[in-house]
Amino acid sequence: MTDTSLDAHDVQHDGSAQDSPQLEAPALEREGNSQNDVAASPKPSASGNLYANVWRWHFYAGLLTAPILWIVTITGALYVFRTELTELRDHDLLRVTPAERRMSYEELKQVAVTAHGSSDLEALIVYPDSTRSIQFVGHHGEEGEHGPEEHKLIHIDPYSGTLLGTQIAEHDFFHIVLELHRNLLLGTTGRFVTELTTCWGIILLATGVFLWWPRGKKNVGVWVPRVRGKLYAVLRDWHAVTGIYVVPLLLIVTATGLFFSPLMGNAFNTTAKKAGHWPIKEWFVPPQSKPVAEGTPVATLDEIVPTFLAQSRPNDAVRIRFAESPEHAHRAFLIQDEDKNSYRSVDVDQYTGELLNVVDGSDLKFLYRVRLWAVSIHMGQIFGTPTKILALVAAVVMLALSITGLWMWWMRKPSGRTGFPRRPARSLPNWGWGIVVLCALVLPVAGVSIILVGIFDQLWGRFYNAPPPTT
Repeated sequence: MTDTSLDAHDVQHDGSAQDSPQLEAPALEREGNSQNDVAASPKPSASGNLYANVWRWHFYAGLLTAPILWIVTITGALYVFRTELTELRDHDLLRVTPAERRMSYEELKQVAVTAHGSSDLEALIVYPDSTRSIQFVGHHGEEGEHGPEEHKLIHIDPYSGTLLGTQIAEHDFFHIVLELHRNLLLGTTGRFVTELTTCWGIILLATGVFLWWPRGKKNVGVWVPRVRGKLYAVLRDWHAVTGIYVVPLLLIVTATGLFFSPLMGNAFNTTAKKAGHWPIKEWFVPPQSKPVAEGTPVATLDEIVPTFLAQSRPNDAVRIRFAESPEHAHRAFLIQDEDKNSYRSVDVDQYTGELLNVVDGSDLKFLYRVRLWAVSIHMGQIFGTPTKILALVAAVVMLALSITGLWMWWMRKPSGRTGFPRRPARSLPNWGWGIVVLCALVLPVAGVSIILVGIFDQLWGRFYNAPPPTT
């Protein structure tokens, strides 16, 4: 959101000194930059020194997180409209023409068993929408044979019984997109890397607001970006001004992403469990059927599916997971699109087909509801299409801010040099370090990285500025 540096050369040749909101930005590193150079230069003001320190951290954070940030934002933008894009791609698998008569679910199950080559079916997905196909879900191979456990989706026309096709859920394009977004296809290590990038994304936004702050200026380049002038100045304006208008949205989307993270996300989950707000009984413990005499036959699919559908809402996907043992009941999770806030669980006795329990997300305790809200907000699902568009805008703008930031650095980089900013003559004031410590406590993964970067910076500074050996 911030510019790179604006020095006297830019002011003289761009003719825009009065338009710039940030004339005090530090210069980029040049040949001969040493401790003697710093000492010979005019002593910066306290505000200028603070600005230089914040800008330097903003610069390095933007530079180092850019590759991961690009992956996360691009995959996030793709995944926002997963449902709509999948509908277009798989229309022939997902949509059917209604007829007067539907085949029984037991007959459709036999079609799935034949297609799967096994009676080991663990779930059924049905819809109140009469134009939707149904999907049976079965295991694909053994865990270890194809890597992690995989699932085969068997699409069937419920009117004709025609097998429309099969898919391996874990091979789907959007499943891979989601894994890239969550963990870069690197498992737990990747999850920590994305959490680190997310935390630094929040720091980038906070420091960007500080660097943009008008400081008494009210002209072009603060609230309205320039469209003419030197390319660098135009890029700087669009980087800063665009960022400031969308920073609340970016903070919301970025912060809610931490609910998926391995450290902060698990810490929140642990807190919810210890507070008794985790729906263990409602959602995580298998439901129990009523006791029956040994040898009692189970209810057919044609007896239990209508009970589930009777609890559905328009646009629900009814994902029925079959009971795994004789004492358990069937449980379905009903969801609209991918809005986790719309979750509804329905339990049905596997012997009688009787409705046992219905639990909506709104029935759960507060902390778990916060988790559901956060997930839906992060995915742009909370209010449907309008918030999907906002989530897409957030991803695209975050990508654009990162690209324009690197572009400005590359434009200003002296030939043969890194173009990295000089170390400020003085460190942060004590209250500034207090903010750093607070940030490290609130964002512990970022806190560890701040310590490591600080140590490296001190060692590099000593090495870089060390006097040449005497002979």
